[in-house]
Amino acid sequence: MAVLLGSGCSSSDSLPPAHADNPLRECPDSPNCERVSARYPVPPERLYAGATTALDALGPIRLQAQSDSIQASAVYRVALVFKDDVDVAVDSISDGSRLHVRSASRLGHSDLGVNRRRVQHLLSRVDDALDATSN
Repeated sequence: MAVLLGSGCSSSDSLPPAHADNPLRECPDSPNCERVSARYPVPPERLYAGATTALDALGPIRLQAQSDSIQASAVYRVALVFKDDVDVAVDSISDGSRLHVRSASRLGHSDLGVNRRRVQHLLSRVDDALDATSN
């Protein structure tokens, strides 16, 4: 369902790049952060509901949703010691809405691809949540 920005996402390792209007913080110069944007042909409120459902399905230790600003934040535990932060924001565009995602480790330089896989899973769960609400 997502219309991924950039050159496409044909391989399972590909993620769409962040759109220039992505309101989430830039990633640091380290491989432990992912920041992406994806377009969806649905209203912002529906995309936000799908994104928060997807965040919750990934099992955060904390989830804060702010429906008035259409943003949410979640914290995930990695290896019982480390914590990663995930932020999402939704904005309205002419043909639907855009989901912005940032997933980053709090510590260290490398995360062995954990944040990349989390963003891939999140986008897949958003698609699942949107498909479930369209029936």
